[in-house]
Amino acid sequence: MEGILALGHFCETHGPCVVLSTQRCKGDPEQGPHSLTVPWCEACQSLELDQALVSRDEYCIYVTTRTPLQQDLAFLLKQATVRSLSCEQEGTLYFGDNERGHVISHSFTVHDSLARGFLRKYTILMLMRDKLHLLNKWTFLLKHIKDIAGILNEYSAKVNEEEQLQRPQRSVRQAQNQPNNTGRSLSQLTGKPAIYAHLHLWFAWLLGCQIIVEKPFSSNLPVPKPSSLLRTLFQEIGQEKFKLIALCILTGKTVDASDPNMLETLYSMLPDPNWVQKADKSKYCKIRKENNWLIDSNVLNPGKTSTLQNEIENALGDARLTESALEPQLTSIVMHWLHIARVLSWCPQMDLKLLQSLNVQKHDIPVLIYWTLNCSDCDKHDSIVKSLYNIYGVS
Repeated sequence: MEGILALGHFCETHGPCVVLSTQRCKGDPEQGPHSLTVPWCEACQSLELDQALVSRDEYCIYVTTRTPLQQDLAFLLKQATVRSLSCEQEGTLYFGDNERGHVISHSFTVHDSLARGFLRKYTILMLMRDKLHLLNKWTFLLKHIKDIAGILNEYSAKVNEEEQLQRPQRSVRQAQNQPNNTGRSLSQLTGKPAIYAHLHLWFAWLLGCQIIVEKPFSSNLPVPKPSSLLRTLFQEIGQEKFKLIALCILTGKTVDASDPNMLETLYSMLPDPNWVQKADKSKYCKIRKENNWLIDSNVLNPGKTSTLQNEIENALGDARLTESALEPQLTSIVMHWLHIARVLSWCPQMDLKLLQSLNVQKHDIPVLIYWTLNCSDCDKHDSIVKSLYNIYGVS
C-alpha cells in the first residue's frame, strides 16, 4: 500500500465516517469501490458508490471513490477516521502500528449555520503501511493538508455569513429551544458544487509528488564486526565500568587505552570508526589494566542511560543470543539509531511529535547530539542541538 488520502467527517446521524478516498493504481482498477456498510445521508454524500474520479500521469492512475477499492483498506481507513475524529481538539495527529497501518491526520472544522455549535468537524488523513516513508513526508503533507483545510473553512465561512444575514440561526434556535440538525454535504457548506472534484485533484497531486529526503553519504553501511570480542570485554570489565566506557564512546568523548585492538573493538559500537575524529577532547576516559580494570574519567554519570546504550548492553548480556545472532542484532541496533540521526539531520523543522514518533526521549539527547554531528554540516547541527534543547527544556 503506497498510501491513501481521505476526507472524513463526523456525521450527527452516523458518527465518524469516510466521505472520500484517493489512491494510486499502476493500471486501470479492475474492481469498483468496496461497499462495506456505508452510511448514506445528505451530510455523508460525496460520490455515488459506483462512481469514480480518475486522473492519469505518465506513471500511474489516481482514483477517487467514496470508499477504497480493497475491503481491508476500507476497514483500516474507517478505523483511522474514527480515531482521528474522536479527539476533541482540532489539529494534527500521528498514530498507528504495523498491523493497522500508520496515519497522519489533520482535523478541522467548517462553518454550518444548521449544525450544533454552528460547526462541522472534518479530517484529512493519509494512511500508509510504511511508517518511515510516511514520516519523511510529514512536513510536506502537513503544509498542504492545512492549506486545503484552510480553503474549505474559508469557503464555508462565506456561505455561513450570507446565510446568517438572511436568517440568523441563533435567534431561531432560541425560539425553538432546540438545534436544527439537518445535515448538509460539503459541497453545500462550501457553496462549491464541484468541491469533490477539486479535492480529487488536490489529493492526486499530493500522492504524485515525490518527496526526496534521502541524501548520498560517503560512508557505506557499517561493516559487521566480530561481536564476540565486544561481549568478552563486557564480561571482563564488568557492567558498571563498561557502562561508563560505552557512554563515552556513544556520546563522542575521547577514549584512550594502551591496547589498540581494544579501542577498535569498543568503537565497533559506532556506525563509522572515523567518527572518533570529532570526539570531544576535553572529556576523556582512560582505560588500563593492572590486577583489575581501572578507569580514569572526567565524564559525569548522566543518571539515566540512553536507549541506544541500554539496547547494546542488553544484547551483550543476553546469554540466549548466540554469537551468530549477536552480530546482526548489534548491527540492527546501531543502524536504527543512525537512521534516527539522519532523519533529524534531513528534517527541515523538528518538533515534539516527530521525536515521539521516533521514540526519542530526553535521555537520548547526548547520543543524538554526537550522532547528528556526523550526519550534518555545522550550521545544521547547531540548529538541531538548539531544537532538541528547546523541545525537552534542557538549559
